[in-house]
Amino acid sequence: MNWLGQQRHRWKPAAEWLRAELPEPLDGALLVGSGATAMFSDAPLWRCPYTAVPGFPAPTVAGHSGILELRRIGRAWVLVFGGRFHLYEGYQVDEVVAPVVLASLLGIRWLVVTNAAGSVTHTYAPGDVLLLRDALNLSFRSLPMAGRCHISRHLFPHPEWRLRLRQRLEQLGVCCPEATYAAMLGPTYETPAEVRFLQRVGAEVVGMSTVHELQCAVALGIGALAFSVVTNWAAGLQSRPLSHAEVMETVGRAAPRLYRVVKAAFSVLPDL
Repeated sequence: MNWLGQQRHRWKPAAEWLRAELPEPLDGALLVGSGATAMFSDAPLWRCPYTAVPGFPAPTVAGHSGILELRRIGRAWVLVFGGRFHLYEGYQVDEVVAPVVLASLLGIRWLVVTNAAGSVTHTYAPGDVLLLRDALNLSFRSLPMAGRCHISRHLFPHPEWRLRLRQRLEQLGVCCPEATYAAMLGPTYETPAEVRFLQRVGAEVVGMSTVHELQCAVALGIGALAFSVVTNWAAGLQSRPLSHAEVMETVGRAAPRLYRVVKAAFSVLPDL
């Protein structure tokens, strides 16, 4: 059994449990990063803690609630994963991509991922929300896809969805520039020298997540879009020390804008 088959087998009990619990069929999934559940002001139709799902791990980082919710977003019924798993927490790639595998087992074909990121350029400031055009995997970890080298390296292989989103955002007058995201292993913030390196290799924002979930989505045939909330200037672009508290505060301020772009994405799903 190949690695993907192993993951499907591992998370099948969790998928069967959720299928029996969820009150509506699913159209999409949303995997949110630090503090991003602040974008929701209303109550979900259904919710449960990660710990209630058989075998499912739980986040350990502040701002990752570890709550699953069913919400109507745009035109879609969306399973919202309130928090992710990071390699720097001690999780393996298998756990990091568990929400994506679980979404696939539930028949979900469309995924939106958000993250909190630092800006390595003065072009984008804290509070901006960016649509990712590409990503650099600098975590030096990848999916163990032996025998699957034909899997596309393009992390966003569904241009129709992106085009529809861009058109909707233009109609709404919402500014959402595109950027390239660099994923580092963490858990420490980057040094000024590392930031200069990232600038030279084409990154515009940097974080500690997202690429593995996107790789897994591609391997499973799930269409994906990813958004970064810029939460701070990277080291060397500001004088004060970086902190997770600053990240959380900025995500809270950017939450309404993030919700507008996420809602737009789920309003223009190609098959709804």
